[in-house]
Amino acid sequence: MTVDFDHIIKREKRKQRLVTSGILLVAVVLILGVGVTAVKQRMASQYRAAQKVAMITDMIESPNVTSTSHYLAESGLFNRRLKSDRFKNIDGYLVKTAPLEINFSLFSVGYGGGTQLPITVPISKTKTIGAFNRENGEKLPLFFNPKHEAIKKANEADTTHESQTLADLQKHVAEVAISFKEPMTYAEIQAKIPDNLLINWYWLGMASNKLSVTDTIGKVIGINANEIGQLTDTPGKSGRANDWTRHNYPDFVAAVKKAAATRKFNSSGIDIYQDALQQIKTYPTLKQAKFSGIIVSGRTENLAQLDSQAYIYATNVGLDAEVLPYIAPTK
Repeated sequence: MTVDFDHIIKREKRKQRLVTSGILLVAVVLILGVGVTAVKQRMASQYRAAQKVAMITDMIESPNVTSTSHYLAESGLFNRRLKSDRFKNIDGYLVKTAPLEINFSLFSVGYGGGTQLPITVPISKTKTIGAFNRENGEKLPLFFNPKHEAIKKANEADTTHESQTLADLQKHVAEVAISFKEPMTYAEIQAKIPDNLLINWYWLGMASNKLSVTDTIGKVIGINANEIGQLTDTPGKSGRANDWTRHNYPDFVAAVKKAAATRKFNSSGIDIYQDALQQIKTYPTLKQAKFSGIIVSGRTENLAQLDSQAYIYATNVGLDAEVLPYIAPTK
């Protein structure tokens, strides 16, 4: 009997190739599986990091703005976008405002798109500079520093007294940014602001007098009030971002410290987060704190009286809403 060694050798080689190919295929599948799992875990971690970015933004730089949810608006394998729907409280009327968007990828977390920074253009009737949201065109309330070392620029906003113009807007509620002539304590503000207005937000102000109103548009630092215009001063929860309460001053202090350690935004050579850090070092507690301005909301006929108050340096109008017969304003 003749043995065909060539046939046997070829058959064994085919088996070996098949075994090798099978091993390689299994190895590739395992590597891909491990890689996809690692990417998913990394993106989940980046999603949590994006949530923390959103939480800090909600805490310290969202003037009269409340986020209602965090969810994925875009979900790719390597690039995703967290989105948060947001509203303003205009004396009890919830008015939808532009969403917060945070882009994140395997290696970075940052603000989404160019819609976050406002545009500044002259208002046709008054010729003064106004700030508007890029995404939906809504007018943003501006704050003015009375001690700003003025350097006149083409796009610089002159001090405004817009609340008095609201006398002509009947059956509406609106929000107004008030800039004080001198910073005031929380207690002084409660005593000064009329009871027929709702305090929505407290502006920390600026340690530096080199930052003008247009230098800080969209990047003003302060703390939102609760639904009745008050702040709390409850220590003990400020260690973790998930436990922060938006109207609790110790949590606000913790959020400013976190922002100063993790963010940068330079304007005219000044980092606004480091500037805010200087402020909270001066004002570590609510009792010690002094605020340079506030956002209030109320009926337009009540807001129109603000410009006559001696302690007010400037007023600037934001959003308004029509008063409806079936929804009573808070104030």
